[in-house]
Amino acid sequence: MFQADKGHLHHRLMKKGYTQKQAVFILYGLTATLGMFAVILLESGIWKAISFALLIIAFVAIGYKDIFRVKAKEEEIIEVDEKNIRHDKK
Repeated sequence: MFQADKGHLHHRLMKKGYTQKQAVFILYGLTATLGMFAVILLESGIWKAISFALLIIAFVAIGYKDIFRVKAKEEEIIEVDEKNIRHDKK
């Protein structure tokens, strides 16, 4: 009848390299953000809700930029380490 699959969002996050704990925190953050957006929309109106959404988008964009910078540095370090290991074996 029903089968388990790897298409669920938390499995996709883990496939991208996040740990299980990180994937859960990402989903909790997304849920909290959408919940806050809904409350702001109902209590304060569309303009405050849009302002909140733009603020969150800005934070996410800055976070992605930093994540890519960190990953690039990690890849550089790995490449240097691999070169040193090959050089030491000779």
